[in-house]
Amino acid sequence: MSLSDSIADAIRTVLHDTGRDRKVIEPSMLLSSDLGFDSLDIAQAIVLLERSLGIDPFRTPLAGSARPSIRTVADLIAIYSTAIASQ
Repeated sequence: MSLSDSIADAIRTVLHDTGRDRKVIEPSMLLSSDLGFDSLDIAQAIVLLERSLGIDPFRTPLAGSARPSIRTVADLIAIYSTAIASQ
């Protein structure tokens, strides 16, 4: 399973668990307005990703980098891609 698929699955799980099913998750989608995510939903998706991928990119951010912005699905993909590459 690709990283994008893993992230989409985590998002779909959160949506399903909160009664907001969605089949298609696109990288360009805004987490808040397109998917209806709030901060708790984002946190739940991150916990699911930590469990499935075995990495928490927010625990030890890269040196010299600011906390990343998480507005879109693509932002999550980029954050996890960077974290995986730096392992």
